[in-house]
Amino acid sequence: MFRLTAWFVRKAFEKSSDQQLSLAERIKQCEEKLQQEDEESKEIKAEIVKQAMEPTDCFQTTGTITEVKADYFIIDGIYFVPRAMLKNTEAAKHVEENTKLQFLANRKTDPVSGEVSTKVVKVLSVVDNVWNHGGTGTAAAAEEEDWTQPADTASTVTYFKKNRRREPGTVIGKDRDILTVETDAGDPISVNIDKTSMTFVPALGDYVTLACVVQMDGKFVDFKGEVLEVESIEPSRIVNGTGVIIALEEDGGEIRTTTNGTVIFMMETLTDYRPGKGDRVEFRAVENKHVRLRCINLKLLAAGVTKTLDMATAPSHQTNETGGGLVRNGSDERAGSLWADKHGISISGDFDVTLKDGQDRELRKVVIKNESRKQHKILKMLPPRSEAPQVCLKSPFAHTQSYLFPGESVEYEFEITGAGLFGRNEESCIWCFGGSFRIGRIFRITVGQETLNGKLPRINTIGSNVGGGYNGKSSYCKKQLALLNMRRAPGPVLNGPRIGMRANFIANPMPSYNVPSELYDLILTSPSRAEVCNALERPPYCLSEELSPKNYARIKKTLIHLEEIRLQIEFRKHDLDRAHFTPEESFLALEVANIAEARPSILVGDCVRATAPWTNDSTIYQGVIHRVLHSRVLIKFDQTFHSRYNGESYAIQFTFGRSSFRKQHHAIKRMQLTHGLDYLFPERINVQEPVLNVRLNARGELVLEESMEGDCTKGRVLPWCNAALNRYQKQAIVNVLRGEARPMPHIIFGPPGTGKTVTIVELIHQLIANVPSARLIVVTPSNSAAYLITERLARGGVLEPGDFIRLVAMSQVEREAVPEHLAQYCATVDVAEERSTFGDVLVTESGLRMKFQAKHIGRHRVTISTCLGIGSLMMMHFDPNHFTHVIVDEAGQGLEPEVLIPICQVSRTVGSVTLVGDPKQLGPMVHFNEEQTWTSHLSLLERLLSLRLYSIDRQRFTGDTAGYDPRLVTLLRINYRSIPNVLSLYNDMFYDSALEPYVKDVSDEDVQLLAAIRDIVKLPKPSDGSEDTRKGFFFCGIDGTNKQSPDSPSWFNSSEACMVHKIVERLYRGGRCGPADIGIITPYVMQVRSIRRTFDAAMLEPPKIGSVEEFQGQERKVIIVSTVRSSSAYVAHDSNTKIGFISAPKRINVALSRAKVALIVIGNPKLLATDKTWMRVLQRALDDGTYCGCTLGSAILRNVSSATRREGNNLQRQYDDDDDEDDEYQY
Repeated sequence: MFRLTAWFVRKAFEKSSDQQLSLAERIKQCEEKLQQEDEESKEIKAEIVKQAMEPTDCFQTTGTITEVKADYFIIDGIYFVPRAMLKNTEAAKHVEENTKLQFLANRKTDPVSGEVSTKVVKVLSVVDNVWNHGGTGTAAAAEEEDWTQPADTASTVTYFKKNRRREPGTVIGKDRDILTVETDAGDPISVNIDKTSMTFVPALGDYVTLACVVQMDGKFVDFKGEVLEVESIEPSRIVNGTGVIIALEEDGGEIRTTTNGTVIFMMETLTDYRPGKGDRVEFRAVENKHVRLRCINLKLLAAGVTKTLDMATAPSHQTNETGGGLVRNGSDERAGSLWADKHGISISGDFDVTLKDGQDRELRKVVIKNESRKQHKILKMLPPRSEAPQVCLKSPFAHTQSYLFPGESVEYEFEITGAGLFGRNEESCIWCFGGSFRIGRIFRITVGQETLNGKLPRINTIGSNVGGGYNGKSSYCKKQLALLNMRRAPGPVLNGPRIGMRANFIANPMPSYNVPSELYDLILTSPSRAEVCNALERPPYCLSEELSPKNYARIKKTLIHLEEIRLQIEFRKHDLDRAHFTPEESFLALEVANIAEARPSILVGDCVRATAPWTNDSTIYQGVIHRVLHSRVLIKFDQTFHSRYNGESYAIQFTFGRSSFRKQHHAIKRMQLTHGLDYLFPERINVQEPVLNVRLNARGELVLEESMEGDCTKGRVLPWCNAALNRYQKQAIVNVLRGEARPMPHIIFGPPGTGKTVTIVELIHQLIANVPSARLIVVTPSNSAAYLITERLARGGVLEPGDFIRLVAMSQVEREAVPEHLAQYCATVDVAEERSTFGDVLVTESGLRMKFQAKHIGRHRVTISTCLGIGSLMMMHFDPNHFTHVIVDEAGQGLEPEVLIPICQVSRTVGSVTLVGDPKQLGPMVHFNEEQTWTSHLSLLERLLSLRLYSIDRQRFTGDTAGYDPRLVTLLRINYRSIPNVLSLYNDMFYDSALEPYVKDVSDEDVQLLAAIRDIVKLPKPSDGSEDTRKGFFFCGIDGTNKQSPDSPSWFNSSEACMVHKIVERLYRGGRCGPADIGIITPYVMQVRSIRRTFDAAMLEPPKIGSVEEFQGQERKVIIVSTVRSSSAYVAHDSNTKIGFISAPKRINVALSRAKVALIVIGNPKLLATDKTWMRVLQRALDDGTYCGCTLGSAILRNVSSATRREGNNLQRQYDDDDDEDDEYQY
């Protein structure tokens, strides 16, 4: 027992000893670990001190003030310090020359130019203890931290590392270029707007986040120091959503949403959309201290087309027969009560009238019978109230009173005339009876033939395809299958001779950039366009992504491929299943229908593939089109095919040259190398010294200042080549010559009639005269515009013929499209290397030079071409800085990759780019337009103007700039084209009333012309000298029928065609206008043909009749617009395919802005009023009293402005003597 107890005691003692030993060891290990960590911490601190002493871009040093100015001072002759940096500090009192300051600075290298600049971030103290920011000096701070390197503040430079952090804040100030943001970090931060990346235009109260570069200062635990630079500012939160505008004021409005409450928007932030109360919109908003959510972007949903009944079957044309008379269908009882028989009185008659033309007339009798048991009294008859009524009471007089005893009746006789109108119309007559009741009837009048060439075409309605007419879907599938068969066509290919010899050696050959086969298969095998769009919005294409430098090349290249595929599909309409050739000179001629002068039609250089699938010959004979005539093309095949051809039939397929697509692909690739794609997405301005330090003085003279600080009244005056330029044109030239924002493109925003071409020509003259090193590329999307600039330069007499050259394509020469008087200034391009070709430049009899090589082109100061034509120069060898300036006219009409072709041929460091155009008119022609949210339809001009730097900021930029930064955008504001009344229409609708008329008054000759038009359209004659005599905008309401012929998808409207013919014929007859003075614009080819037939039938010379595209850039004294459509069927299809006028503001703008004196719109107001843009047009005509034609319904009158509603109410009140139950009927 004792031994057992001793064993337990011994074991317990051993266990206690082990525990004591283990605890001591653990304590020792902890002490060693703490000592090791302390040593490591000291090493880290020592390393930080060591690193801080190594030179970095952030440093603290001392310098001496060498120059003092009112707003700034200079330290050591190199460091610029604004006085605002010392605002509200003691240091401001002691700043004078030779004062020593201690300051913190940051050095930065520009990534493009390589230029090094140093910015003083903060003045820390005045040395010699005069003033010390924060109360303690740097030395005292150094003593507090034993690991901070001590330094003599008067002589030592201390370097700091830099770090990045994000600071939330609130915008509390905005003073032109400086944005002040209050943050939690300390003092408010001032940010230079030009030098900071921003994706929106900030406003006071916005909650934002700053991406900052900060000083890494060891005095702070978290190493936070001063903010050295603010790299970007972005909203703290972005809210996207949809809502309805519930309030609208002159300067802004309110949007109600279902999930985000209310959103406030300001009118000054909107550029392309004028909101209306009740609009359903898509918005993007940021959080704001004052209004909670502030809208920064607003877009109208559904493109302004409201859901409405088909006008061809609207209630206004539906009637019921009741009691021998016609009763108007209405949705409410009060409206129906007016048109119903009542109190035993019945009114009967034939109220549907059809007249052959506007001069025809018919008589109609209306019988009023008393079928009650008591006597009734007819007090009066209220005739239609209009300036030119079609219904006229012949007998008895309107105010004749008569008694009707039970069973008696009375007869009223009416004369119905065409009144010079066409289409359908309704006019109401109302009888007032004793006992305070009324009964009304509506005459429904149709004037004009509803046929074309005596045949009644089918009327296309939703969901039908009557008579096997045009079927868009089946036609699309047929084209797809034809293209698929062409891609898989077997057999050898025998090529014909090309136009011109192929260059064997090219300095910079372009790759093929073939369409990927998987993209071809996606388009050709998808069962519907909706599935195509869905597939293209998914990886790897992702076309719905917002465009950025990262995805730019991928998205744009895919869109170019899609354009090529779509053009291939559209080209199939020219294919022939069986055709034969006719020998003509050295060619084989082929008859081809529907030849036009632009894509997707056939052009010189395209190819023809002839095959005989019904024979054993599998060879594909490929010929080249050398000439395109009116209805046939001349082709050259291989000589063996020509020699043995004996009238056999072949299956024909057309193909086009791919050079235009290859050039666009290559331009994107070159932009990546020469500029970097971030160039296309500018976020900040790096302000440069002016290239030419020029200013405009008070007299509008161009003054070259002799020094940067000189007064603009001093210096050398540079003469204007065209002294007639207005101040906005001159300012645009000054802004480009200065080039302070280079290399960013400068935009000259030129609305209609503001003299864009004149400005471009003067800009060219000034650059050549005052910049000796300048060598210009001047391009336009179209040949006609390029010839116009060439002609203006030739006529200007400033440049000699050897100073400029117009490069033309061989297709222009083959088509004989080069104007003879400009041929001496034109040349074709030979892309072959200089040593790989033989022979000199060929000169034709007209002076046209052929086979121009790089050595010849390089000698000219100005090279003019199209955007695609100048792409040939990419295959030549030029020095990087050979071309210094690019000017793109009509930049809004060119695809973005097309505009990049000239831009990529100048360097980013030296080059200057100027884009001239109007983003509010027609944009690029896009064939693959399935989805409007993709960027394919946007030009570079329009996309740049949507960016923050190029957008309107009226708080920063006031005066004549219209809110644009003058370093980046100049708005031309004086319109030389239209009289004030016509100008105000499109000026108010599309340009925020920024344009000013050059023509302040209307000439006597034009007043007589306007009076003649008022007489033609049956408007009352105004008193002499009144303002109405100077109103040149007219709206003629025609309620006709839009139709399609069985073999075409295009629309026509015979009633509108007849009205157009009547107006032009009367103007011809009165000697007021000739064919050259009138233009007729209509969006449909069939309406062009219909109108032309009316002139052919009358043996009259027609004026120019064409589409909106054909009239862009042109003007006429009188413009007549035929809108054609009167039914809502297929309006959405027209919008998607870029035809028609509904939901097409840009097309409407072009149509309305062509007129100089008179603008006449002919259309159906019942359909056009469903579009907000057309509603404003109609409203203007009603306000001006220049509406004529079919009667407007009460619904239309309610939807226009309050002034128009008052006018409609006045019409009704004239009939509301003593009973308000009838106030819903239509007048």
